[in-house]
Amino acid sequence: MPLRLYADECVNGHLVAGLRRRGIDIVAALDENLLGADDPQQLARAIALDRTLVTGDEHFLSAVKQLLREGRDFPGLILILPRTSVAAALRSIIVLVEATEAPDMRNRIEWVSAT
Repeated sequence: MPLRLYADECVNGHLVAGLRRRGIDIVAALDENLLGADDPQQLARAIALDRTLVTGDEHFLSAVKQLLREGRDFPGLILILPRTSVAAALRSIIVLVEATEAPDMRNRIEWVSAT
């Protein structure tokens, strides 16, 4: 099962567009009318859609760690670290999507960095 993504509003729109141009299945908070929604709502939507959450918001780390402590699954988290360019994030996420199936991303956190 291919990896499907959900981008919260912290993700640069150029990154979302670049991923879409490369055929990656990504839904954005904008598509779901969730601009301005809080982190729990964004995470809940990603879980409901069974999509790996892509964000630049480090607050999601504590939210997914809490899910794990409670024994609850989540479809994965891709955290784009500060100062990571759109181009670097695009390359890293493409490699991750091409190399990872959805079940392998479950309950996993991946960091995307400038290097």
